[in-house]
Amino acid sequence: MKTLKIFLIISILIPVNLIAQSKREDRISQERTRNWQYESICFQSGGAGSSYLVQITSYVADIKQAQAAAKRDAIHAVLFKGISGNNLGCTTKEPVIPNAVYEDNFQYFEDFFFNSQAFNQFATIPSGSAEPGFEKLKKSKTYRITHIVSVNVETLRERLEADKIIEGLGDGLESAGGPLPIIMVFPSDIWMNANGYMNKLDNQGVTVYAPDYKAALLNPELGTAMRTLEDLLGERGYSPVKLSEEIKKLAEDDAIANSVEGRDGGGSETSILEDILAVARPDIRWDVTYTKQTNGIQNWLDYGIEAIDAYTGKRFAGADDSGPKSMSASTSELLRQAVADKMDDFLSEHQDHFNEIIEKGREISLDIRRFDSFEYYFNDDIEFKGKEMELQSLIRSYLGSIARDKAFNFNATENKITVKQLRIDVSEEVEDLFGDGMTTEPLDASKFAGKLSRFIKKQFGYPSKVVPKGVGGAIIYVGEK
Repeated sequence: MKTLKIFLIISILIPVNLIAQSKREDRISQERTRNWQYESICFQSGGAGSSYLVQITSYVADIKQAQAAAKRDAIHAVLFKGISGNNLGCTTKEPVIPNAVYEDNFQYFEDFFFNSQAFNQFATIPSGSAEPGFEKLKKSKTYRITHIVSVNVETLRERLEADKIIEGLGDGLESAGGPLPIIMVFPSDIWMNANGYMNKLDNQGVTVYAPDYKAALLNPELGTAMRTLEDLLGERGYSPVKLSEEIKKLAEDDAIANSVEGRDGGGSETSILEDILAVARPDIRWDVTYTKQTNGIQNWLDYGIEAIDAYTGKRFAGADDSGPKSMSASTSELLRQAVADKMDDFLSEHQDHFNEIIEKGREISLDIRRFDSFEYYFNDDIEFKGKEMELQSLIRSYLGSIARDKAFNFNATENKITVKQLRIDVSEEVEDLFGDGMTTEPLDASKFAGKLSRFIKKQFGYPSKVVPKGVGGAIIYVGEK
């Protein structure tokens, strides 16, 4: 009987001791993870689309805990340390959030990584097992084990945003710098020419080349690339204007070209690009070039993006690189992964540029021309408020009175006035004709030119025709409507 009692006690104690030992080993493993002892590097091409493929080497006290530790370490690396690049085409990936966020939200991440195991849903081990060759360190109970882990970065970021741990991709820019600029994505002339979408035209004996955006957008690969970039902007809080939709509007309205018949019988003075910008009215346009490359096994993209002020046509920022290599990723995935790493820094340059516009005014240009039906030349003397002056001087003074400042370039001949570097407000208050009070509307070159047109009609009784040249320029034909 005594022997039986001893056996029963031992039978009970052994499982209890095994459970306690397992808990101790789990605790040791987690304590080691809390010290974040691991090594991380891109695996092969580094993944595609919204996921990173990471080779992670963890240090664990219990092999049974190795897969959980590998996922935990991989997510920690993606969030706080970044992933080192390799010589297979994967570039170094910066951490998603600053390390200080961990300390500021310590209890949240304790629950995320250790208490609730919430991290587990954002990482997978595609092979289901460790890589060959794990080892037990000498004079230690620690194992060094390597896994290949796929981390869904997009879903992980969405979770942290929803939990108010990090800001949305566009929130920081907007809160720090006011409203976000409106961006419109175009294939560059280089891409259009290389892919056969430039039309050769004869403009009064001069050969010119015009991009055929309508035909180009029928190219499925270009359409996918455009949508990928527009989606990246949308994820960061921007509201991009879509070229495909604006092309449809122009075709429906039969407004692809604006023609003005003057005394010289000239034809269209605006390009298709200017017509699109005049209707869409973005603040910034992207000219995008990309080329799909291959070494016979892997594919990758060489890309370039030029950020151009839509009003002035001046380039203010650019991004170009070769993306990571992949054997199976689509063009969309290759482009997303290539561009995403640089997107936030690139867009911060946009915000700096747009903030300067809001502070100093938007830059536009005007061409003022006279028809023969207008009785005055621009260098004729006229009288205004009891003072005699040249008509061009009156026009200059009026523009200075309604512009952001008087420091603009003004050149005049008897038939033409050219105004450049004229800064105007981004928006203006106008009377709400169907409501009470005032309302705010955006101000562009053609709207600003309309003020001068109305001034000339009021003073001299002659109408004018205003023709937009893109969104940042306008031509005023004085003397005819």
